[in-house]
Amino acid sequence: MKKQKKWKKVGPVVLAAAIGTSGVMMPAANDLMVQAEEPANTIAPMNFEQVASTFMTAVSKENWEGAYALLNETLKKQVPAEMLPNIWQAKTAPFGKLGKQLSIKRKTNSIHTNVVMTYEGELSPVEITINFDKDGYIDDFYLPFYYTPASQYKEPSYEKKENYVEKDVKIGEGDFALPGTLTLPKGEGPFPAVVLVHGSGPNDQDEALYSTKPFRDIAVGLANEGIAVLRYEKVTREHHIKTAMNQKLSIEGETINDAIKAIERLNTVPEVNQDELYVLGHSQGGYALPRILQADKSRQIAGGIVVAGPSGKFQDLMLWQQQQAVERAQKQGLPAEQVEALKANLAFWEQQIALINNPSYSKENIPKEFQIGNGYWWYELRDYVPAQLAASQDVPLFIMQGEKDLQVPPSQLKNWEEALSERENVTYKLYPNLIHLLVDYEGEPNFSEYAIPANVPEGFIGDLANWIKGEKTPSLEDAMFSDVSPSYWAFREIQQIASQGYVNGYPDGTFQPNKQVTRGQAAKIVANALGFKEDKVTDETVFTDLPAKHEFLLYVRFLKQQGILSGYEDGTFKPNEPLTRAQMAKLLSTAFKLKGHPTKPFKDIKAGHWAAEYIDALAANGITTGKPDGTFAPNEHVTRAQAAAFLYRVLQK
Repeated sequence: MKKQKKWKKVGPVVLAAAIGTSGVMMPAANDLMVQAEEPANTIAPMNFEQVASTFMTAVSKENWEGAYALLNETLKKQVPAEMLPNIWQAKTAPFGKLGKQLSIKRKTNSIHTNVVMTYEGELSPVEITINFDKDGYIDDFYLPFYYTPASQYKEPSYEKKENYVEKDVKIGEGDFALPGTLTLPKGEGPFPAVVLVHGSGPNDQDEALYSTKPFRDIAVGLANEGIAVLRYEKVTREHHIKTAMNQKLSIEGETINDAIKAIERLNTVPEVNQDELYVLGHSQGGYALPRILQADKSRQIAGGIVVAGPSGKFQDLMLWQQQQAVERAQKQGLPAEQVEALKANLAFWEQQIALINNPSYSKENIPKEFQIGNGYWWYELRDYVPAQLAASQDVPLFIMQGEKDLQVPPSQLKNWEEALSERENVTYKLYPNLIHLLVDYEGEPNFSEYAIPANVPEGFIGDLANWIKGEKTPSLEDAMFSDVSPSYWAFREIQQIASQGYVNGYPDGTFQPNKQVTRGQAAKIVANALGFKEDKVTDETVFTDLPAKHEFLLYVRFLKQQGILSGYEDGTFKPNEPLTRAQMAKLLSTAFKLKGHPTKPFKDIKAGHWAAEYIDALAANGITTGKPDGTFAPNEHVTRAQAAAFLYRVLQK
C-alpha cells in the first residue's frame, strides 16, 4: 500500500506571529513585495484549463520565456520578464517543490475566468489560481501564503434562500476593476444597503478563512432583515501580483478607494435606498473607516460600522500581536526552539517598527533596512490614528468588538469610547465570546479555535440590523436628566436603567452621575432589577444600623433572603459606606449568577484576592474591560454612572 503523505500545518501560536489584523498571513518581503489576487476570462482556440496547464509546465521546467509569453500586456507592465522567476519562486517557497496536479476546476466572475489547480508540494499541497482576461491571456495569479485544510464551512441556520437573490456586479472600471456580489432582499424596496470592507491581507469577498465566511454570513443574515449587502473581492486578491509590484500602494489603493467605488455602485441600483448607504469595516477595514468617510466627498455614506477595528496606530497593534505570540507560546509550554523563534521574530518587528517611527524616514525616504513589505504603505499611515480622525467627524458610528479577540484586543473598544466621548451619535457593544473571525467560542482562545467551523452569531446580525434601521442620534429632548447630555459616555445606559425604574434622579432634575454610590443605594438598584416587591420580603434579619423604617432595609433583606448579600460580622450593614468596584463585582456576579474567566487577568487582581472570582466573572461576560492600563482598581469607589453602565450591561446578557 502506498504510504500517505502527512502535510505539515502551521501551528496556531506560530501562525499568530505572522498574521495581520484580519487573520490572514501578512506577506513576507525582501526586495519583492507580493500580496495576492486573482483574475481570468475567455479563451480561444485553446481552453483555459489547457493554457493554465501550459503555464504550470513552463514554470516547473523553468521555461520562463514560454511562461511569460502567456501573460497579457497589463501584467507585463507590472512584471518585467526578469522578475517572473523571483516572484514565482517566492510564492511557491512555503510549499516546497511542486509535484503532481491533484485537481483542476474553472470559476468565473464579472472580471476574470479563473482556473483553480491543486498541486502536491514537498511540504504541503497548494491551491494555485490563474486569472485570465477576456482574450485568454493570464492577467494575474494567486497562491496563498500557507497551507490550510479544505474548508468545512456550513451555511448558517438563519439562512433563508427564499428571502434573497444574488447578482454578480462589477466595482470600478479599468485594469483594477473588481468582481462583487450584491445580496438583495426579496420584496418591495428600496432597501438600506451595506458595503463590507475587508481586513488586512488578500481577502476574498466572503472574508473566508479556514471554515468561516463571516461576510457571507452577514450578507444572508441581513437579507432576512430587509437590508441589501454588497461584498467584493479585495484588490490585493483579484489583482494579486499587479498590486504587489506597485511600490507606492497605500491603504487608499488597497482599501479606501474601492469602498467608495462600491458605494457609488450601489447608487446605480434601483432596489437600494440611496439615503441609507452604510459601510462596515472589519479589522483593517474598520481601522480605515474614518478615512473612508473622509474620502466620501459627496457624503453618500449615512453611517459607519467598525467591527474589531484598531483605534490607534497600526504599527503599535502589530507589535502588540508579536509580543502576545511570545507570551502565549510560553504559557502553552511550546518547545524551546519555537519560543526562541518567536522571540527572534519579535526582535525583528521591534527593529522594523523603530524604523517606522523614526522621524528621519518617510514614504519618500524609506530606509534600506526596512523589510516588512511595501514601505510606502507603512510610512503613508504611520501617524494615522483612526479614533482621532473619527472624533472630528459627524457620521453616525456603531463600534462592535469581541471580548475574546486575540488580534484586536477588547481594550480597543474603550479607547474608541474615550476618544469619541464628546460625540452624540456613536453606539458601542462588546460581545463576550466573539473572536476575530466574528464567530463565538466558549473556551479560552489560543488560535486553535480558528479551525472550528462556525458562523456569525444571529444576535450579532440582529444588532447590525437594529442599528441600521434605528435612531442613531439621541436628541436633547430625549435626555431625562439636565446633567446627562446625549454626548455623555453613559447616556444610553443611564436613560435605560432610569426609564425602567431601577434608579432615580434627584428632585432638581439631575442625575449626578459622578456621585458615589453607597452600599444601601446599590442594594436598592439591584433589588429593583430583580423584581423587588415589598410583599415578597420574608427575611427578618436585624441590622443595628438599619432601623425598622430605614429607606434601604427591605431591599437589603430581599437580597439577603436570596443569598446575594449579607451584613458585617458586627451586625451592621453600613448603608452609607461608598461601594467599591470589588463589592459591585460580587453583588452583580452573585445576583445574576455570572461565571467565567477572562482571557487576560487584571494586573492588580491576584488569585488570592477575595473578589477575584467575581471580578473575573464580570470581565468574562463583557460587563467590564477594566482600566486602560490593564488593572481593575478594586478599591476605587463606584459612581452612579458606572453603576448604571454595569447594570445595563448585565441586563443585556
